Amino acid sequence: MKITIVTVAWNAAATIGDTCASVAAQDFGDVEHLIIDGASQDGTAAVVAATARPGHVFVSEPDKGLYDAMNKALARATGDLVGFLNADDFFCRTDALHLIARAALQDSRADAVSAGVAIVAAADPRRLIRAYPSRPFAPWMLRLAHMPPHPGFYARRRVFEAIGGFDPAIRIGADFDWMVRFYERGLTARPIPETIVTLRDGGLSNQGFASRRRISAEALATLRRHGLLALAPLVWAKYPVKALQFVTRPHQWPAPAGVNWPAAPRPAAGPAGS
Repeated sequence: MKITIVTVAWNAAATIGDTCASVAAQDFGDVEHLIIDGASQDGTAAVVAATARPGHVFVSEPDKGLYDAMNKALARATGDLVGFLNADDFFCRTDALHLIARAALQDSRADAVSAGVAIVAAADPRRLIRAYPSRPFAPWMLRLAHMPPHPGFYARRRVFEAIGGFDPAIRIGADFDWMVRFYERGLTARPIPETIVTLRDGGLSNQGFASRRRISAEALATLRRHGLLALAPLVWAKYPVKALQFVTRPHQWPAPAGVNWPAAPRPAAGPAGS
């Protein structure tokens, strides 16, 4: 089984080294790492050259935004499974891809595999802010604009061929639109409990109330566009539910000794005592 990892970058020299090094540290052999860069001017290319896995593909050219770049990567992807690892995130364990591949092989009927994510402080990746587990999740939760954690979601390539890529007209929430299409087709994802990705807080979808208002408006429009019952109060209700993530301990974060990445022990962090 071959796995494609897509990393979209723009002026990410400060963080993409961790992203690339965590991919290079994976104990899984057949990996395709596509790094699609939006013509960065800050030394991103040099960092990638120094830290990326041998055989990675690096493309640096102007694009029309995040989802346009993600679609460019999908057009190049050749893996049996495809997932997205942001340029300010990293795998927090060296067997992350092994866990994903094993789950996909064990459940050949599943169209995707979904794993957990730990959201940490941007300035200190050792400090946990909240957990974003892969379960519990059920398709009805989409009406609350809640979806599985996208950085832990690996879909079979045939799924992208069947339902298409990401809508670049959506500014922030095209990943949610894609998830709605996935589940509305009756497709299924096998959840696994392990936390495989550490995600730095403060990305495009975590920039305060303005971004949350934009996300909620886009989610409401997405649900209505797909003919689903959608009410603004339900969409906003996901935030009280997400509050539980601040007091939930992410499963196996830090990862067990022997598979932890980076290998140095991490101190207890965050409100969950992890």
